[in-house]
Amino acid sequence: MKLIRLTFGAELVAFLVFVLLTLLAGEPTAGLAQVPGQVQQGMQAQQLERTGEVVSGDGRPVAAALVTVRSGAGTPVREVETDESGRFRLTGIPIGSYQLTIAHPDFESRMVALSITSLGNDRAANGNEKTLVIQLGLRVLRDAVTVTTSRGGVDDVGPSPYLVSVRDRTSLDARPLPTIGQALEGSPGILLQQSTTGQISPFLRGLTGYQVLNLIDGIRLNNSTFRSGPNQYLGLIEPSQVQRLEAMLGPSGSQYGSDGLGGVIHLQTEAPRFRSPNEVRPIGEVRLFGASADLSSGIEGKMSGGRRGLAWVGGLNGRWHQDLRPGQGIDSRHVFRRFLDLPAARIRDLTGNRLEDTGFRSFGWHTRLTLRLPADQFLNFRYQYSELGGVRAYKDLWGGLGRLRSSFEPQSLNFLYARYEKLGWGRFDSLTATFSLNSQRDGSIRQGLRTTDRITTDLNRVDSYGYIGQATTRLGTRQLLTFGGELYDDRIVARRAEADPITAQVVTKRALYPNGSRYRTGGVFGQDSFDIVRRPDRSVLRATFGLRYTGIGFQTFAARNRDLAGRNLGVVDSALNFQDLTWHTSLSWQVTGSWGLHLLAGRGFRAPNLNDLGALGLNDLGYEVPAEAAAAAGALVGASDGEGVATSGRPVAPLRAERLVNYEIGTTWRLRRLSARAQLFYSTLEDPIVRRTLLFQVDRVPSSLAGIAVVPIAQTPQQQSQRVTGVATALDPRAVKSFINEGRSLYYGAESGIRLTLASWLALDGQYSFLVGRELNPNRFIRRLPPQQGTVSLQFQPSGRLLLELSGNFSGSQNRLSGGDLTDERIGAARRRRDIVDFLQGAIVRPFLAPGLDGLFGTPDDIFNPTGETVAAIRDRVVPIGATINGVKIVDDSTRVPLYTSTSGFAVFNLQGSYRLGENVTINFALRNILDRNYRFHGSGIDEPGINAFLGVKFSF
Repeated sequence: MKLIRLTFGAELVAFLVFVLLTLLAGEPTAGLAQVPGQVQQGMQAQQLERTGEVVSGDGRPVAAALVTVRSGAGTPVREVETDESGRFRLTGIPIGSYQLTIAHPDFESRMVALSITSLGNDRAANGNEKTLVIQLGLRVLRDAVTVTTSRGGVDDVGPSPYLVSVRDRTSLDARPLPTIGQALEGSPGILLQQSTTGQISPFLRGLTGYQVLNLIDGIRLNNSTFRSGPNQYLGLIEPSQVQRLEAMLGPSGSQYGSDGLGGVIHLQTEAPRFRSPNEVRPIGEVRLFGASADLSSGIEGKMSGGRRGLAWVGGLNGRWHQDLRPGQGIDSRHVFRRFLDLPAARIRDLTGNRLEDTGFRSFGWHTRLTLRLPADQFLNFRYQYSELGGVRAYKDLWGGLGRLRSSFEPQSLNFLYARYEKLGWGRFDSLTATFSLNSQRDGSIRQGLRTTDRITTDLNRVDSYGYIGQATTRLGTRQLLTFGGELYDDRIVARRAEADPITAQVVTKRALYPNGSRYRTGGVFGQDSFDIVRRPDRSVLRATFGLRYTGIGFQTFAARNRDLAGRNLGVVDSALNFQDLTWHTSLSWQVTGSWGLHLLAGRGFRAPNLNDLGALGLNDLGYEVPAEAAAAAGALVGASDGEGVATSGRPVAPLRAERLVNYEIGTTWRLRRLSARAQLFYSTLEDPIVRRTLLFQVDRVPSSLAGIAVVPIAQTPQQQSQRVTGVATALDPRAVKSFINEGRSLYYGAESGIRLTLASWLALDGQYSFLVGRELNPNRFIRRLPPQQGTVSLQFQPSGRLLLELSGNFSGSQNRLSGGDLTDERIGAARRRRDIVDFLQGAIVRPFLAPGLDGLFGTPDDIFNPTGETVAAIRDRVVPIGATINGVKIVDDSTRVPLYTSTSGFAVFNLQGSYRLGENVTINFALRNILDRNYRFHGSGIDEPGINAFLGVKFSF
């Protein structure tokens, strides 16, 4: 495809031409007096007005409420205040789809969708009345809107066919947030996973990593190096840089392209306000906060200002987190628990009640400038920077593996964009053009169990240039069409070095990704939304259909992957192309004013990225090589990614895109005091890209894979009967693995939510979801399958100043574990006899050991001082030959025995609230995990915080 082979210069020229054309397109409406009478009259018909009234929960008018109309991109278009009778009038609004925000210091802010179609037909999405009546009150009573589900438009969350969770700034300030992902806790269909503090990886309907798409103001945060499974990238976004968070469940391939199989997480930033000439004083706020569980503290500051044609906002932040205290001060999968089988209380006595090496720090700043040009044109410029320091992979250290070193350095994000937006030009409701740069640095430093093990340092930087053009138009008063195109160009810089700690000699190795490689994604898309039926009784039947064509190109260059002596590091010149056509459709029927029915179908895809095509190195379950290298060496597909597995007999093949087809049916009820929603979904994932153990025929074992030496490992009886064997590298004793297309997976489940208003000051909120997942060939459980979970909260707001909320989070146990789950140190924590010996001969445990009779460390007669046992005695006690533990008979030193066969369920209770001392001071407080329960989310590498007192104070000026 020529599209994906454009040079950077050509891409930039194309983008500038698009901006120039849209700028020129805005000129005809710059001065209506210069336009001939007939045309001028038609243009004036595009400038409409809207009236409304803002009232409190008991029906009293609310004066001095700020009413802001924002475009789908979040740009403030109009702004007025309500008069003494609570009324407002918005004039000169171009036809289009908008967010309407109403804010008052004595009430919770509210946001509704506003659709302007034509004179006499403009309406709010929450009703058909031409005059809006908007009620302010309890936060739980608010309606929410979404800009994620319908690209280019604004929809109410309630009647939307998609299930969307929304968190605004008030919600983000209400509780401790080590990462922005914690804000999604309790959302239906979402499980939060953390391999360590400072990182988070939400699972949306059982999918995570590069199968979930992350956006910032509609621009992809995902790049071509995003990893499968849990990853840390969402942790790069400082919570203070987010004004609003939306999470949409289900595939989004036609709206946003590759990756969004489980859903989309959309981070929206603050848009500054335009002000009148009388408002010359800048406005600012400072927020201080701290929490007890990790002895954290932080500060955030923000300033904003502007005039009629210019608006600006900027802020900075810093946070410091110390080592985390989990529930009861216990680490359920501590390395001493896994390999030495010590009781949790004894481990706490030996190592303390905090998780060592879980502290981290973060810093960031952001700024945004908006210019208002004539004729409803806007220019937005935004930049944000964030940096994480001191983040260590706890699961690799005390959390289960016992390695000497595993840290993430550096971790930083530079994200900027420039966006031009034109509202109302000819037949177009809006035109936007965006240029973005998403630059991420992702490094790591790792060392094995012993001080003599080599230190591996990786440094990866991805600069992703984005070019987006989009337009919306209405065909009549009932049909909204959105179309456009986008191009993302990823440029990868990658380095790997191995240092010998004894000789200090440093050797250049092949990087995790081929250095200098390019990955381009180009696509064109269109979406049509049509009101088939729209009646005065609020009965609406709406159909939506979207289509996208995507092309992807990947290139590697051998000349850019050589060591200092000029030797090739195992990378060859190559070029691969992928393409896909994806779609979605929905039918939403608002049968009555209170009851709605939704049908939804869609297809998403995820093309192989650099992590699939060029990954190499030590990861969670062993050493990984690219599928292309494994196929060239004649590898066979293992039955799973576990150790000692049999082969399926199928040869490894080059990768292709994975695809997910999803069907949903849902219903909503919206009464005066009750609103409820239930959603059922059924999804099939075809040719999923999964990690599998590589096996070879015993007479065809290669000496190296992807440039790294390998040797055969001990065969299991089943492997002996199949005459196959796995291979391992010198860096890890486990079998080498690869990502391949394998089989077919099935996901189905339900999500539900209910909100009940018991009184004007009291409300009840509940969520529940469950998920079933199976791999169909062979038939077995899905990896890291989330358990059933739910939340219940009771909100009490006796006045506009005080808000209290008592909540409970619940999770069922998860005993549907795959083979990979059982061996994962975060879940089943399986161990072998030789793993125990290796750990006790490592460096991290040395302070607890005494030498044996020979006076030397590193032998089976070394003594573990806390119990007085030798290494051999501990090995024979924990995993004795001939015994059967958790259903596994121990045959030899290579038999893996899980410590756990399930992740326990839990119930956790929290209390939080806020109090406004005056116009300028607001206090947020919380007491989380009141009962100090020890628990962890399924698949996480750390236990959750124990009892945690939080206090935040915000000063406005």
